Amino acid sequence: MTIQMEKIEIHEGEKGISFFSLMVDGQEVGRMMVEITPGILNAGNTGVSLTQRKKGYGRKLISAVVDYARVNNLKIVPHCGFVSMMFNKYPEMYGDVRAKR
Repeated sequence: MTIQMEKIEIHEGEKGISFFSLMVDGQEVGRMMVEITPGILNAGNTGVSLTQRKKGYGRKLISAVVDYARVNNLKIVPHCGFVSMMFNKYPEMYGDVRAKR
């Protein structure tokens, strides 16, 4: 049995954080694009490599972004269909950080 090393990396561009990536054994397997404005984290496109789907990596990216939002007192606007679906499916897990429309 091999143990995979998973790590979330936060990437910053000229205008602040631009995406979160999930690395497994040094290879990027997933990414969520974000934009942060005062008090708001816009969760954009979330993608996981085709060969890495169905392993829970999308959920791990959401968890990392939600944890970041909680620590930094941000509300999340889910612009990505996957993020929106997860927020709707699990309001008890994400309701506290979901921005009110």
